Amino acid sequence: LCGYHWELMLVLIFHKVQLYLFLFFMLFSSCEDVTYQLDNEFDPKNLDLEPPTIFFHPSKFESIKVGNSDTLELYCYDVQNAAGAHLQIEFDAQIVSIDTVLYGEFFMNGVNSPIMFTDQEDGFLNVYLFLQPTIGTSDASGTMSMAKLIFTVQDEGLAPMRYTSRTTMRDKSNNSLQLNQYGKALINATY
Repeated sequence: LCGYHWELMLVLIFHKVQLYLFLFFMLFSSCEDVTYQLDNEFDPKNLDLEPPTIFFHPSKFESIKVGNSDTLELYCYDVQNAAGAHLQIEFDAQIVSIDTVLYGEFFMNGVNSPIMFTDQEDGFLNVYLFLQPTIGTSDASGTMSMAKLIFTVQDEGLAPMRYTSRTTMRDKSNNSLQLNQYGKALINATY
């Protein structure tokens, strides 16, 4: 009986040593820093935009069939101290119809959602967004989605979308913020 216990102890020690060696090699052989290749074509840094700016995400829809819907986001890139925005988008109303506009994360202030109004007429969409200030926060900064457009393709063709010159962002004192560029989008509508 003593010999059996002795063999069992040796087997347990052997397995314990194997486990420690396995853990040792796993920890020390995987200590290299990971290098990431930042090549996502939709990252703002890869869109050749000079901040602060606004753009569409994605900027290109390769092929959307007539009758199908999709989402286009209105983004700001490295915008500082914005309290409100008027985003006027020109689009081809014969090819695309904008069904719904939802606010994004940029003008969110904690649990307070932004105040948003929209109207559209003859191929122009106006989106008005305002941050609801609190005692501690009266503006927003960063790179985030300001709004999301849900659209439906009505006819075949290329439908460009662009921000017009009436687009503006304002600080809490109602001063216009400098935007260096306005991105564009292109929807390829097919049958």
